Parts: sequence; C-alpha cells; structure tokens
Amino acid sequence: MSQLGQTLERAWDSLVNGLAYFAGLLVVTVTLSVLYEIVARYFFNSPTIWAVDLTEYSLVYITFLGTPWVLRDHAHTRVELVVERLRPRVRLILGIVVSLVAATGAVVMAWEGALETWESYLGGHAELKAWRVYRWPLILPICVGSTMLVIEFLRQAWHHVGVLRRGDPIPDESGPVGQDSL
Repeated sequence: MSQLGQTLERAWDSLVNGLAYFAGLLVVTVTLSVLYEIVARYFFNSPTIWAVDLTEYSLVYITFLGTPWVLRDHAHTRVELVVERLRPRVRLILGIVVSLVAATGAVVMAWEGALETWESYLGGHAELKAWRVYRWPLILPICVGSTMLVIEFLRQAWHHVGVLRRGDPIPDESGPVGQDSL
C-alpha cells in the first residue's frame, strides 16, 4: 500500500476510534443520568425533567457514531448457520456481495439523513421537550454515521476483492472472512 493510502487508513481508523470513544462516553453519561433519575425519583421524590430527553438524544449519537467501529472490528452479532458451511471462496464472494448491498442501503440512509438534517436546519425546527433544542444536531449523526458505514462497507468489499485478485490464501476457518484488521 502506498504511503498516502497508509496515511489515509490511519486517519480513518483514528476518526472511527474517536467517534466510538465519544459514543462510549455517551453510554456512561446516559447510565449515570438514569441512575441519578432513579435515586432522585424513588428516594427523594424529586424526578428530573431532563434525563429522558438526554437518553433519547444520546441514543441517536451512540447508535450512528458507534456503528462504523462495530462494523470495522466485526463486533456485531452474526448468525452464520449457513455461511459457515460454505466453501471459503464462496464465503469471500458472498462477503463482497453483502458489503455492496449493505453499502447501498447505507447510502440511502445517509442521503435521507442529509436531506432531513438540511430541511430541519433551514426550517429552524426544534424539539420542544424539557430542553428546547434544534432538531438538526439531533439527526446529524444519522447522515454522518451512515456515510461512514458506506465507506466501511466499501472498504471491506475492496479488501475481499483484493484477496481474490492477489490470490491470497483464503481462510478456511468458520467465521467472518477477512477478519484481520485492514
């Protein structure tokens, strides 16, 4: 791989890792806010008006900013009942097809997320709950995370194509093909 390719790959991995850490920090924040809500409500009879909103808003960020990391590290749940019985080469080709189909779905999500974010920004739409916040920052992670998913799915497909093109040995073990870090 060229020097530029390696630099871009390191930058991409740093971005994915940084957003995953941010999503993890939000998980901790949500956990603490829910714990605070429980204690305030049941022990002091003084519920908060903000904990539910914080949780709702954070879940969008956690989901969409953490997903590219989960995909890159093959940390998602898989049911491989059929896939593990396929020959390694067929499994690799199936990985290419699945990555391209999933990238197409993520393109649609990114596009729709971008349109909705832009319309909310232009319209000045706000969420009127405990906090009055503009809607566009709440849905921006849908566009950003989906775009990053497109890139990660294409990266995986490209990796699988490279294995086929170069004639690298194809792993024969069951489980995900090409699980080594890119």
